[in-house]
Amino acid sequence: MCFFNKLTRAGLIFLSLLATLFSANSFALSCKDAFTGSAKQVISLDQPINVSTANLQPGQLLWRSQTFSSTFKCEDTDGFPKGENAYLWWDPTKLVRSIHNSLQVGVTFKSVDYNPVAQQNTLVGPGTVCRPNGRGGCRSPAQSQTVKVEYSVYIKATGNPPPQSGQITDNNQYALFQVDGVGGLNSRPDSNFRSYITGLGNIRFISCNPQITVVANNGSTVNFGKIPARNAVVGKIEKQMPFSVEANLTGAGQDCQGKTLMASFSTTYPTQDTTTILPTSNSGFGILISKADTPLTWIPMNTPQTLGYINGSVISTNFLASLKWLSTTPKEGMFNASANIDVTFK
Repeated sequence: MCFFNKLTRAGLIFLSLLATLFSANSFALSCKDAFTGSAKQVISLDQPINVSTANLQPGQLLWRSQTFSSTFKCEDTDGFPKGENAYLWWDPTKLVRSIHNSLQVGVTFKSVDYNPVAQQNTLVGPGTVCRPNGRGGCRSPAQSQTVKVEYSVYIKATGNPPPQSGQITDNNQYALFQVDGVGGLNSRPDSNFRSYITGLGNIRFISCNPQITVVANNGSTVNFGKIPARNAVVGKIEKQMPFSVEANLTGAGQDCQGKTLMASFSTTYPTQDTTTILPTSNSGFGILISKADTPLTWIPMNTPQTLGYINGSVISTNFLASLKWLSTTPKEGMFNASANIDVTFK
Protein backbone atom coordinates (compact mmCIF):
# COMPACT_ATOMS: atom_id res chain seq x y z
CA MET A 1 0.00 0.00 0.00
CA CYS A 2 1.51 3.29 -1.09
CA PHE A 3 0.90 6.71 0.33
CA PHE A 4 0.80 9.05 -1.99
CA ASN A 5 -37.01 17.59 -28.83
CA LYS A 6 -46.62 22.93 -36.47
CA LEU A 7 -48.57 23.14 -33.14
CA THR A 8 -51.84 25.14 -33.04
CA ARG A 9 -52.12 27.97 -30.56
CA ALA A 10 -54.55 25.85 -28.48
CA GLY A 11 -51.97 23.10 -28.38
CA LEU A 12 -49.33 25.48 -27.10
CA ILE A 13 -51.61 26.72 -24.34
CA PHE A 14 -52.45 23.15 -23.33
CA LEU A 15 -48.80 22.14 -23.13
CA SER A 16 -47.93 25.21 -21.12
CA LEU A 17 -50.65 24.37 -18.59
CA LEU A 18 -49.34 20.84 -18.20
CA ALA A 19 -45.83 22.11 -17.58
CA THR A 20 -47.04 24.51 -14.92
CA LEU A 21 -49.01 21.82 -13.11
CA PHE A 22 -46.03 19.46 -13.17
CA SER A 23 -43.73 22.14 -11.81
CA ALA A 24 -46.06 22.92 -8.93
CA ASN A 25 -46.37 19.26 -7.97
CA SER A 26 -42.63 18.76 -8.13
CA PHE A 27 -42.03 21.12 -5.21
CA ALA A 28 -43.65 18.62 -2.89
CA LEU A 29 -40.97 18.04 -0.33
CA SER A 30 -40.14 19.83 2.88
CA CYS A 31 -37.12 18.52 4.79
CA LYS A 32 -36.02 19.80 8.19
CA ASP A 33 -33.95 18.60 11.10
CA ALA A 34 -35.81 15.58 12.46
CA PHE A 35 -35.15 16.44 16.10
CA THR A 36 -35.29 20.25 16.30
CA GLY A 37 -37.37 21.16 13.24
CA SER A 38 -34.62 23.59 12.27
CA ALA A 39 -34.16 24.57 8.63
CA LYS A 40 -30.78 26.23 9.00
CA GLN A 41 -27.26 25.39 10.08
CA VAL A 42 -24.45 27.90 10.19
CA ILE A 43 -20.93 26.51 10.21
CA SER A 44 -18.85 29.34 11.55
CA LEU A 45 -15.12 29.66 11.17
CA ASP A 46 -14.78 31.43 14.49
CA GLN A 47 -11.11 30.65 15.02
CA PRO A 48 -8.12 31.66 12.86
CA ILE A 49 -7.35 29.25 10.03
CA ASN A 50 -3.72 29.32 9.07
CA VAL A 51 -2.77 28.37 5.52
CA SER A 52 0.79 27.78 4.39
CA THR A 53 1.78 29.94 1.44
CA ALA A 54 3.87 27.01 0.23
CA ASN A 55 0.83 24.75 -0.27
CA LEU A 56 -1.41 26.65 -2.71
CA GLN A 57 -1.29 24.36 -5.73
CA PRO A 58 -4.74 23.61 -7.25
CA GLY A 59 -6.72 21.09 -5.21
CA GLN A 60 -4.54 21.35 -2.11
CA LEU A 61 -6.65 20.86 1.00
CA LEU A 62 -6.37 23.88 3.29
CA TRP A 63 -8.99 23.14 5.95
CA ARG A 64 -11.67 20.61 6.78
CA SER A 65 -14.45 20.85 9.36
CA GLN A 66 -15.54 18.18 11.75
CA THR A 67 -17.92 15.57 10.36
CA PHE A 68 -21.57 16.52 10.92
CA SER A 69 -24.21 13.82 11.31
CA SER A 70 -27.72 15.15 10.65
CA THR A 71 -31.08 13.39 10.36
CA PHE A 72 -33.77 15.09 8.30
CA LYS A 73 -37.51 14.40 8.30
CA CYS A 74 -39.09 14.99 4.89
CA GLU A 75 -42.81 15.61 4.37
CA ASP A 76 -45.14 15.68 1.37
CA THR A 77 -46.51 19.24 1.56
CA ASP A 78 -48.10 19.53 -1.92
CA GLY A 79 -49.84 16.25 -2.54
CA PHE A 80 -47.30 14.05 -4.29
CA PRO A 81 -48.56 10.66 -3.03
CA LYS A 82 -46.22 8.45 -5.04
CA GLY A 83 -43.26 9.57 -2.95
CA GLU A 84 -40.11 11.46 -3.77
CA ASN A 85 -36.38 11.16 -3.28
CA ALA A 86 -34.41 13.71 -1.29
CA TYR A 87 -31.28 15.36 -2.69
CA LEU A 88 -28.56 17.75 -1.69
CA TRP A 89 -29.07 20.72 -4.03
CA TRP A 90 -25.79 22.60 -4.26
CA ASP A 91 -25.30 26.38 -3.91
CA PRO A 92 -29.06 27.16 -3.65
CA THR A 93 -28.54 30.95 -3.54
CA LYS A 94 -25.89 30.92 -6.31
CA LEU A 95 -23.43 32.86 -4.17
CA VAL A 96 -20.72 30.29 -3.49
CA ARG A 97 -19.11 31.18 -6.82
CA SER A 98 -18.51 34.73 -5.51
CA ILE A 99 -16.06 33.53 -2.85
CA HIS A 100 -12.50 34.78 -3.38
CA ASN A 101 -11.03 32.94 -6.36
CA SER A 102 -8.06 31.66 -4.40
CA LEU A 103 -10.43 29.39 -2.46
CA GLN A 104 -12.80 26.56 -3.30
CA VAL A 105 -15.33 25.81 -0.56
CA GLY A 106 -17.17 22.51 -0.85
CA VAL A 107 -18.78 19.58 0.93
CA THR A 108 -17.57 16.07 1.52
CA PHE A 109 -20.44 13.54 1.40
CA LYS A 110 -19.88 9.80 1.54
CA SER A 111 -16.14 10.45 1.32
CA VAL A 112 -16.53 12.29 -2.01
CA ASP A 113 -15.58 15.97 -2.31
CA TYR A 114 -18.31 18.01 -4.07
CA ASN A 115 -17.62 21.45 -5.50
CA PRO A 116 -21.06 23.14 -5.10
CA VAL A 117 -22.43 24.09 -8.52
CA ALA A 118 -25.87 25.73 -8.61
CA GLN A 119 -28.72 23.61 -10.06
CA GLN A 120 -26.79 20.38 -9.58
CA ASN A 121 -27.72 17.79 -6.97
CA THR A 122 -26.66 14.58 -5.28
CA LEU A 123 -29.05 11.83 -4.22
CA VAL A 124 -29.51 11.22 -0.50
CA GLY A 125 -32.38 8.70 -0.33
CA PRO A 126 -36.18 8.36 -0.15
CA GLY A 127 -37.75 11.50 1.35
CA THR A 128 -41.32 10.22 1.14
CA VAL A 129 -42.84 6.93 -0.02
CA CYS A 130 -46.22 5.73 -1.26
CA ARG A 131 -48.96 4.81 1.20
CA PRO A 132 -50.92 2.11 -0.69
CA ASN A 133 -54.66 2.85 -0.97
CA GLY A 134 -55.60 -0.76 -1.67
CA ARG A 135 -56.63 0.01 -5.24
CA GLY A 136 -53.21 0.01 -6.83
CA GLY A 137 -52.60 3.68 -6.11
CA CYS A 138 -51.24 5.82 -3.28
CA ARG A 139 -52.96 7.84 -0.58
CA SER A 140 -52.13 11.51 -0.13
CA PRO A 141 -50.02 12.75 1.49
CA ALA A 142 -47.11 10.38 0.98
CA GLN A 143 -45.53 8.74 4.00
CA SER A 144 -42.77 10.81 5.59
CA GLN A 145 -39.28 9.36 5.83
CA THR A 146 -36.07 10.33 7.59
CA VAL A 147 -32.71 10.50 5.85
CA LYS A 148 -29.35 10.63 7.57
CA VAL A 149 -26.57 12.70 6.07
CA GLU A 150 -22.97 12.73 7.27
CA TYR A 151 -20.87 15.47 5.76
CA SER A 152 -18.02 17.86 6.34
CA VAL A 153 -16.96 21.14 4.75
CA TYR A 154 -13.62 21.62 3.05
CA ILE A 155 -11.62 24.55 1.77
CA LYS A 156 -9.10 23.94 -1.03
CA ALA A 157 -6.65 26.09 -2.93
CA THR A 158 -7.49 26.87 -6.57
CA GLY A 159 -4.01 27.90 -7.62
CA ASN A 160 -4.98 31.56 -7.88
CA PRO A 161 -2.96 33.91 -5.65
CA PRO A 162 -4.35 34.87 -2.26
CA PRO A 163 -5.09 38.52 -1.40
CA GLN A 164 -1.98 40.65 -1.26
CA SER A 165 -2.69 41.40 2.39
CA GLY A 166 -2.51 37.70 3.24
CA GLN A 167 -6.00 37.88 4.74
CA ILE A 168 -9.41 36.91 3.29
CA THR A 169 -11.82 39.81 3.98
CA ASP A 170 -15.20 38.08 3.81
CA ASN A 171 -17.72 37.52 6.59
CA ASN A 172 -20.75 36.72 4.42
CA GLN A 173 -22.90 33.62 4.82
CA TYR A 174 -22.89 31.17 1.92
CA ALA A 175 -25.51 28.42 1.53
CA LEU A 176 -23.66 25.29 0.54
CA PHE A 177 -26.64 22.98 0.03
CA GLN A 178 -30.40 22.59 0.52
CA VAL A 179 -32.12 19.28 1.26
CA ASP A 180 -34.98 19.09 -1.25
CA GLY A 181 -36.86 16.93 -3.72
CA VAL A 182 -36.43 15.87 -7.32
CA GLY A 183 -38.20 18.95 -8.73
CA GLY A 184 -35.66 21.46 -7.51
CA LEU A 185 -35.58 24.11 -4.81
CA ASN A 186 -38.65 24.73 -2.68
CA SER A 187 -38.97 28.53 -2.62
CA ARG A 188 -41.08 28.68 0.56
CA PRO A 189 -39.02 30.35 3.30
CA ASP A 190 -37.76 28.06 6.05
CA SER A 191 -39.31 24.97 4.48
CA ASN A 192 -36.09 23.11 3.72
CA PHE A 193 -32.82 22.70 5.55
CA ARG A 194 -29.85 24.71 4.33
CA SER A 195 -26.29 24.51 5.52
CA TYR A 196 -24.30 27.74 5.49
CA ILE A 197 -20.67 28.63 6.04
CA THR A 198 -19.47 31.95 7.38
CA GLY A 199 -16.27 33.41 8.78
CA LEU A 200 -13.98 33.09 5.79
CA GLY A 201 -12.39 36.30 7.05
CA ASN A 202 -10.56 34.18 9.60
CA ILE A 203 -8.37 32.62 6.91
CA ARG A 204 -4.81 33.86 7.08
CA PHE A 205 -1.91 32.87 4.86
CA ILE A 206 1.26 32.21 6.84
CA SER A 207 4.84 31.22 6.30
CA CYS A 208 5.00 27.63 7.49
CA ASN A 209 5.96 24.68 5.33
CA PRO A 210 6.65 21.49 7.29
CA GLN A 211 8.18 18.55 5.45
CA ILE A 212 5.81 15.57 5.66
CA THR A 213 7.10 12.03 5.31
CA VAL A 214 5.65 8.56 5.76
CA VAL A 215 7.83 5.99 7.47
CA ALA A 216 6.92 2.34 6.97
CA ASN A 217 8.59 -1.05 6.68
CA ASN A 218 9.46 -0.43 3.00
CA GLY A 219 10.28 3.26 2.86
CA SER A 220 6.95 5.09 2.42
CA THR A 221 5.25 1.80 1.50
CA VAL A 222 3.52 -0.62 3.84
CA ASN A 223 4.43 -4.11 2.65
CA PHE A 224 2.12 -6.83 3.95
CA GLY A 225 4.30 -9.58 2.53
CA LYS A 226 2.87 -12.93 1.46
CA ILE A 227 -0.56 -13.82 2.85
CA PRO A 228 -2.21 -17.21 2.19
CA ALA A 229 -5.62 -16.80 0.48
CA ARG A 230 -6.80 -19.89 2.32
CA ASN A 231 -6.82 -17.83 5.52
CA ALA A 232 -9.75 -15.73 4.26
CA VAL A 233 -12.66 -15.42 6.70
CA VAL A 234 -15.13 -12.62 6.00
CA GLY A 235 -14.68 -9.77 8.48
CA LYS A 236 -11.40 -11.06 9.90
CA ILE A 237 -8.44 -8.74 10.28
CA GLU A 238 -5.65 -10.83 8.85
CA LYS A 239 -2.69 -8.55 9.50
CA GLN A 240 -1.82 -5.12 10.87
CA MET A 241 1.29 -3.21 9.87
CA PRO A 242 2.61 -0.06 11.58
CA PHE A 243 3.61 3.17 9.88
CA SER A 244 4.09 6.74 11.03
CA VAL A 245 3.51 10.21 9.63
CA GLU A 246 6.26 12.64 10.49
CA ALA A 247 6.31 16.43 10.18
CA ASN A 248 9.73 18.04 10.26
CA LEU A 249 9.49 21.72 11.23
CA THR A 250 13.18 22.50 10.93
CA GLY A 251 13.46 25.61 8.78
CA ALA A 252 9.73 25.43 8.01
CA GLY A 253 9.06 29.10 8.70
CA GLN A 254 8.52 31.57 11.50
CA ASP A 255 4.74 31.08 11.79
CA CYS A 256 4.70 27.38 12.64
CA GLN A 257 5.02 27.32 16.40
CA GLY A 258 1.83 27.04 18.42
CA LYS A 259 -0.21 25.55 15.57
CA THR A 260 -1.91 22.14 15.54
CA LEU A 261 -1.27 19.90 12.56
CA MET A 262 -4.21 17.91 11.16
CA ALA A 263 -4.07 15.09 8.63
CA SER A 264 -6.73 13.47 6.45
CA PHE A 265 -6.42 10.42 4.21
CA SER A 266 -7.89 10.18 0.71
CA THR A 267 -7.61 7.70 -2.15
CA THR A 268 -8.33 7.34 -5.86
CA TYR A 269 -8.96 3.63 -5.40
CA PRO A 270 -12.46 2.16 -4.80
CA THR A 271 -13.69 2.32 -1.22
CA GLN A 272 -16.28 0.51 0.87
CA ASP A 273 -18.14 2.05 3.80
CA THR A 274 -15.86 5.15 3.52
CA THR A 275 -13.14 3.39 5.51
CA THR A 276 -11.96 0.45 3.41
CA ILE A 277 -9.59 0.96 0.47
CA LEU A 278 -9.97 -1.71 -2.20
CA PRO A 279 -7.12 -2.62 -4.57
CA THR A 280 -9.90 -3.48 -7.08
CA SER A 281 -13.71 -3.41 -6.72
CA ASN A 282 -13.78 -7.22 -6.50
CA SER A 283 -10.51 -7.89 -4.70
CA GLY A 284 -12.19 -9.71 -1.82
CA PHE A 285 -10.15 -7.80 0.75
CA GLY A 286 -9.39 -4.22 1.69
CA ILE A 287 -7.09 -1.99 3.68
CA LEU A 288 -8.18 0.09 6.66
CA ILE A 289 -6.26 2.75 8.57
CA SER A 290 -6.37 3.42 12.28
CA LYS A 291 -4.30 5.19 14.89
CA ALA A 292 -1.91 2.88 16.66
CA ASP A 293 -3.46 3.52 20.07
CA THR A 294 -6.98 2.69 18.78
CA PRO A 295 -6.17 -0.20 16.45
CA LEU A 296 -9.77 -1.18 15.60
CA THR A 297 -11.23 2.32 15.23
CA TRP A 298 -11.11 2.84 11.48
CA ILE A 299 -10.43 6.29 10.05
CA PRO A 300 -12.90 7.34 7.30
CA MET A 301 -11.43 8.87 4.19
CA ASN A 302 -11.40 12.69 4.09
CA THR A 303 -11.83 12.97 7.84
CA PRO A 304 -9.32 15.10 9.77
CA GLN A 305 -7.17 13.53 12.47
CA THR A 306 -4.88 15.36 14.87
CA LEU A 307 -1.19 14.84 14.26
CA GLY A 308 0.01 17.03 17.09
CA TYR A 309 0.72 20.45 18.52
CA ILE A 310 3.77 22.19 17.11
CA ASN A 311 6.13 22.89 19.94
CA GLY A 312 9.45 21.73 18.61
CA SER A 313 11.14 20.50 15.48
CA VAL A 314 9.52 17.11 14.75
CA ILE A 315 6.01 15.65 15.17
CA SER A 316 5.52 11.93 14.68
CA THR A 317 2.17 10.09 14.85
CA ASN A 318 1.82 6.32 14.69
CA PHE A 319 -0.81 4.53 12.59
CA LEU A 320 -1.72 1.01 11.55
CA ALA A 321 -2.66 -0.34 8.11
CA SER A 322 -4.91 -3.40 8.46
CA LEU A 323 -5.78 -6.05 5.87
CA LYS A 324 -9.41 -7.21 6.21
CA TRP A 325 -11.03 -10.13 4.40
CA LEU A 326 -14.27 -9.25 2.55
CA SER A 327 -14.72 -12.61 0.81
CA THR A 328 -13.73 -16.22 1.32
CA THR A 329 -12.46 -16.29 -2.27
CA PRO A 330 -10.17 -13.26 -2.59
CA LYS A 331 -8.21 -12.53 -5.75
CA GLU A 332 -4.75 -13.94 -5.66
CA GLY A 333 -1.53 -12.34 -6.81
CA MET A 334 0.29 -9.08 -6.20
CA PHE A 335 -1.84 -6.11 -5.13
CA ASN A 336 -1.35 -2.40 -4.69
CA ALA A 337 -3.49 0.39 -3.22
CA SER A 338 -2.56 3.90 -2.21
CA ALA A 339 -3.71 6.67 0.09
CA ASN A 340 -2.81 10.35 0.02
CA ILE A 341 -2.19 12.36 3.17
CA ASP A 342 -3.23 16.03 3.30
CA VAL A 343 -1.80 17.98 6.21
CA THR A 344 -3.45 21.22 7.33
CA PHE A 345 -3.31 23.60 10.29
CA LYS A 346 -5.81 24.16 13.05
